[in-house]
Amino acid sequence: MVSDIRHYSILHGLRPIFIGVAAVIWILFSVTPGFSEQQPLHHELEVEILHHAKMLRGTDTIHLPKGMKALRIVLRPGVKILAVEGADYLIQNSVLNLNAGIAEASPATVKVYYEGIFDDSFEAEPFSTDNPGQGVRATITRDAAFFLGGSGWYPLVLDDVTETFRVSVTAPKGIYAVMEGRLETHVDNAGHSLSVWSVERPSGPLALFAGRYLIQERMHNNIRIATYFFPANATLSERYLTASARHISRYEDLHGPYPFTKFAVVENFFPTGYGFPSFTLLGSRVLRLPFIPETSLRHEVAHCWWGNGVFVDPAEGNWSEGLTTYVADYLSKEELSADEARAYRLRTLEKYALVASGENDFALSGFRSRYNPASQAIGYGKAMFVFHMMRQEIGDGPFWAAFREIYAERLHKSTGWRHFMDAFARHGGLSRHRVKRFYDQWITRPGALQLAMESPQVVHGTDTAAVSGTLIQKDPRFAVNVPVEVTGGSVSRRETVSLVDETVRFRIPLPESPRIVAADPDFDLFRLLHPEEIPATVNAVKGSDRLVAVIAKGTPAPWVEIFQGLLTGLNQGSIPIWQESRFNAEDTHGKDVLFFGMPQLEKGRTLLSGLGDGTMVSADAFQVGEQISSRNADTLFAVFKKKQGLVAVFLPQRGTAVETVLDTARKITHYGRYGRLSFKGSINIGKGVGNAAGSPLIMNLENE
Repeated sequence: MVSDIRHYSILHGLRPIFIGVAAVIWILFSVTPGFSEQQPLHHELEVEILHHAKMLRGTDTIHLPKGMKALRIVLRPGVKILAVEGADYLIQNSVLNLNAGIAEASPATVKVYYEGIFDDSFEAEPFSTDNPGQGVRATITRDAAFFLGGSGWYPLVLDDVTETFRVSVTAPKGIYAVMEGRLETHVDNAGHSLSVWSVERPSGPLALFAGRYLIQERMHNNIRIATYFFPANATLSERYLTASARHISRYEDLHGPYPFTKFAVVENFFPTGYGFPSFTLLGSRVLRLPFIPETSLRHEVAHCWWGNGVFVDPAEGNWSEGLTTYVADYLSKEELSADEARAYRLRTLEKYALVASGENDFALSGFRSRYNPASQAIGYGKAMFVFHMMRQEIGDGPFWAAFREIYAERLHKSTGWRHFMDAFARHGGLSRHRVKRFYDQWITRPGALQLAMESPQVVHGTDTAAVSGTLIQKDPRFAVNVPVEVTGGSVSRRETVSLVDETVRFRIPLPESPRIVAADPDFDLFRLLHPEEIPATVNAVKGSDRLVAVIAKGTPAPWVEIFQGLLTGLNQGSIPIWQESRFNAEDTHGKDVLFFGMPQLEKGRTLLSGLGDGTMVSADAFQVGEQISSRNADTLFAVFKKKQGLVAVFLPQRGTAVETVLDTARKITHYGRYGRLSFKGSINIGKGVGNAAGSPLIMNLENE
């Protein structure tokens, strides 16, 4: 939910990467030469935030490099240029062209005075978080302000020139500004606050945020760690300071020294999960979730190395979300146990199969940022698997050594997938053909491995037995090493089978009678799961392209609007809502169905009968197993598989307050991997997943 960086504002030139002896070490891709060193253009930027008027008023004193007299800048559309000093100017196509006169030995200084209204609309509690930030670029409220990089809150220079900044932000007393760079001061005087920041190496257009914050901080190995929280969440500060320090130490050990002088956790007034160089911006409700310090915060800290330390070259696709997902979200599971890591890989494959496969699929090279469930499943999930598969290919030592090398050589440089492929090739001893094939099939084209296993057989020898069979793949074909495991009564044996063409035969001996054979038993390959491997979940509803939304007869009128919001959160906001009477009359064969409320007519009740998994349904009660029950919950959500497709129900109990139902409906989308949910007072009190039917890649040889 909370794991996007500001990809849209990082556009960097390419820099060369040192390879070593060309006769021995292979270079997969050519690299563009670097740009020449030059004197920086310096901004002395003074802005005042007028919260009551939703206005920002600014003065940018621009010190031009020696010999530079012409400059092109742009501001947010609608921002007024009040005056320009030190240069003639002309506005053409929204670009302010400045001319400071004839070139002289001394550098020129230009002042630009401007003001503008910043009032993008936002939802404080949206149903859907599939488009992080809701497309808001810049907005000012009574006690806070939000300006993304590239939103035009200060003059953006269009010329190719190095820039440095000193930014002074004046606001009402108690409101402090936060941005990347080094803090010089936060001070209150005469009814106003002043925040001053210096930025010597901007990562791109600067972002700026302000709020009525209580600031707490500590030093950790010469790094200033701080929290900027609103008073209502100030008690959470200690947890976030401690977790931030721990995560920084973890990644310094794994990748190399932390690249900034500070790390700050900053609270936002609407839901976001942005990572910026040296800080993260998290929404108020997100901060209060108990698991965030160990999950999403870790992800954002990792971005300080990947995405905000080593920059993304957007021309090749955004690799940073998949990499931070791997070293944060996934690695945290691996640190717990092998079973937790396996379960995470399975959930990642489930999400891809449900929301991204087929017509929603696209190549990783086309991923820029998350904007819907499919883009997240690919840009985060598939990319994570690419790194996992390469780790399986070359081993732990070479894999982590490649990361350390890239970080050391590419810090603050625009970096693409090709640089990772080069490093993996060097450290893993891979041939040019092998790593290029890996890159071509996983990065530059869409799709996933579609794997099947043809009836294996047990072949008995004099002293041993063996299992022989055939692995099959559908188009598009991949060159992969498939782990195949044979298990007997007391021993098992796993071998890697190279699958390049449509089929390959395998034969695996075992010193006792084999009982089970399984292909890719631990979900180490990025493959399209078989339907039998996927349980019914919230994500299955989100990925359905044949969903019928039905509001049960007798449902209170205020709940209809909530149902529409629930559908929006489930990526189904465009489908119509049927009354139960229409559902009763329509031919719905082959449709997936989501009921809001308990069906009252025969067709709906019949559909909910015989669901299995210990489900009990009556006019006044609903129960799935022991945990999910209307006896102790005021709202339930459950998804089931039946022969004709999915059947799902969202069941608020009679007498539940409308606000409670609304708050619960907003949360359903965040439980994508679950298929059974119960809530009390909008707090989750039970969750679970129904059983999958099995897998055609796991076969019981004793039954064959």
